[in-house]
Amino acid sequence: MNLLALAERWGEALTSKPFGFVAERCLHSADKFSTCSACYAVCPVDAIQPGKPPVFDSESCQACRACLPVCPMGAFTADDEVQSLLACAPRIENKACEVVCGLNAQADVGVAGVTAVRVRGCLAGLGAAAYLSLVSAGMEIVVVRLDACADCPWSQLRSQVETQVQQAQSVLALWDKADSLICLDKPAANFGKRPLWNAASPPVSRRGLFRTQNIEPQSAEANADPHPLHERVRFLRAVKQFPLPEPEQTTTLTDLGFALLTVNEDCSACGTCVRACPTGALQMETTESRFQLTFSPQICLGCDICHHVCVPDAITLTHDPTFHQVFAGAADQIVQQGELASCSRCRAPFAVRDGAELCPICEARRQNPFSSIMPPGLATRQGKNPVEARRTEK
Repeated sequence: MNLLALAERWGEALTSKPFGFVAERCLHSADKFSTCSACYAVCPVDAIQPGKPPVFDSESCQACRACLPVCPMGAFTADDEVQSLLACAPRIENKACEVVCGLNAQADVGVAGVTAVRVRGCLAGLGAAAYLSLVSAGMEIVVVRLDACADCPWSQLRSQVETQVQQAQSVLALWDKADSLICLDKPAANFGKRPLWNAASPPVSRRGLFRTQNIEPQSAEANADPHPLHERVRFLRAVKQFPLPEPEQTTTLTDLGFALLTVNEDCSACGTCVRACPTGALQMETTESRFQLTFSPQICLGCDICHHVCVPDAITLTHDPTFHQVFAGAADQIVQQGELASCSRCRAPFAVRDGAELCPICEARRQNPFSSIMPPGLATRQGKNPVEARRTEK
């Protein structure tokens, strides 16, 4: 590829829809004790600086898109190459494709007999769910091209791409499809000319014009505006295309943002965790005399906000659930339920406890009228009380 063609590739990667950052969606905006560092840890040009919420410098951003799949709340917005990539899948007749980044100078040659699809930015902007979606859409072979990473200004993102592929492979192994994903580290001896599509503007054959109305629902959805929690939505949509694997399969979903939640008998039915949950994974149903707290593990992001705000410290989270623990059971799990009483002082409903006439807040105020109550998750930072934590930070 000559310098002019390479400059065009750079221009294509850098002149797409400007990136945006919606600070209100960031976990740090909802929980000041959040420890999430995903976006600024992955940014290869330091366009995102630590903060609560992080500080995004749009002028320094080079549109690599690596922040898009790692942000659990979808706080970063831009043209989503995953949608375009998935829209190409039904048009690839041989069910084998290469995925090539926007800066690969050798994109015009590749594995013979395989259709290549070039996306803008870095492959780190796709996420594990994109590869799962390609296989669930019928791709039998997906070749991930990493041969240009060594000379790329975003070379540090190579490990991120490899991690995403490994995560997808670990899930696909449940259906013996891990071999469908192949990372290609260097040009192969059989490299040659083969079809190369741009994800955002794939060619349409004469036959394709007549097949447009028959595109599968998943491809139609790929053209819609992305859901803020796009990575989780794509993951769920992809795995539900496969049958439930055998129970003896014990693949864990570590580092994929899933969690399991339990609530012990200290729950006061205050509903604070429900109001704080950013995804609605926790829901409370109440009548005049009873309450029921339900949890949806498939949409929980494991952000720990519920634990941070729980005054009685009744919530415990496990961040390495197995696939079956998340997907084999009921979508909504009852994690606590019981009878309700009315506080004799403030009339607020609370979970019945032996001999209790006051809700936990009023009871605490009666015992300590000049003190305040802090949830355990907020009252300590790294095992220290707030005063000690502030001294350490200084």
